[in-house]
Amino acid sequence: MNLLNISCKKATYLVSKKEQGKIRLFDRITLQIHLGICGVCKRFEQQTDFIIKNTKHTHSEEKLSEEVKERIKEVLDSSY
Repeated sequence: MNLLNISCKKATYLVSKKEQGKIRLFDRITLQIHLGICGVCKRFEQQTDFIIKNTKHTHSEEKLSEEVKERIKEVLDSSY
């Protein structure tokens, strides 16, 4: 398997990590290559961006507790 070729599952995971600002340079490059090829994942990225931007605007005064953030992060990290 080509080193730069990633699955759609990995690409959606990286899109989510990118939104948190926690993505390595190599992962960013492989994600951009995948998004250039896969229209479905590109659409997922666009929809994720839309949701994030509109959620921040709508609920800017509401914040998750640090405990909830850690639990969400643990669940996301444990799936890979």
